[in-house]
Amino acid sequence: MITSLFYGVLVALIWGVQPVISRYGFQAGLSAQDATLVRYLVSGLLMLPYAYKRGLANACGIGWRRALLLFFLSGPLFSLVLIGGVSFAPASHGALIHPALTPLFGALISRFALNRPERFSLFGMALLLGGVCLIGGDSLLSTGTETPAGAWRGDLLFVTSAFMWAWYMVLNKAWNMKPLDVVALVQVLSLSYVLPYLALNGMKTFDHPASALLLQAAYHGVLVSIVGVALFNWVVARLGVKAMMLSALSPLFGVAASALALDEPLRISVLIGAVAIVAGLAWSLRGTSTPRVLET
Repeated sequence: MITSLFYGVLVALIWGVQPVISRYGFQAGLSAQDATLVRYLVSGLLMLPYAYKRGLANACGIGWRRALLLFFLSGPLFSLVLIGGVSFAPASHGALIHPALTPLFGALISRFALNRPERFSLFGMALLLGGVCLIGGDSLLSTGTETPAGAWRGDLLFVTSAFMWAWYMVLNKAWNMKPLDVVALVQVLSLSYVLPYLALNGMKTFDHPASALLLQAAYHGVLVSIVGVALFNWVVARLGVKAMMLSALSPLFGVAASALALDEPLRISVLIGAVAIVAGLAWSLRGTSTPRVLET
């Protein structure tokens, strides 16, 4: 039990700090395209042997129609949207908005698009939306240097990434996919981004500081793409729905890391929004069914 809780908190930490690592890469000169290249070059090559063993000809047993849709929702395009958000907005916004809206979009998609009888708390969803609105208002109304000009563009990208990720989660659950098969195939298919990017842009990505490249490769390519999802599914198998409760820690880790590592100011509106989002997540996740996969 203690081991499972430890790994559950570790996954929340990995996912919560992800926007902070992306923002650090941006400050080091890496564009969203550069970071995406590094991420999938590493994760794709690492997962290639597993995907080959499972059978690439039949998309690891997933079927190519479903595989391509999941690839569209969670592959390089998703990464470009999510990482692109930190090009405009503080990392703390990404750490709050993305995890807040994902369950909200997921519940709405499952119930109204797929006609699945999902239950969700209106009060919990109201808290989530209230927190997001506070952060969005901070982006639109703040003046001076505390919040970057045009941060609302980054917030919209975070909203878009949450919408894409919600579809990915719901479809995985509805189609009863094997989590590691989906993860492996998406990473391998994402190698298709690497060669065209290198052909158009050359090797200039690797002119950036080696420390920044290695951090993005290790964090996004290994910890987020592979280790995080593997640990999460291990924890779900042992704790069941309680594992989802631990995901409410991700926004707290993200906001704390953005302040400590990037010296981002914690405005009162963002702090109140963070409290509302974490409370909404905890309230909304009570009694929900266990998802098959959750990767960022």
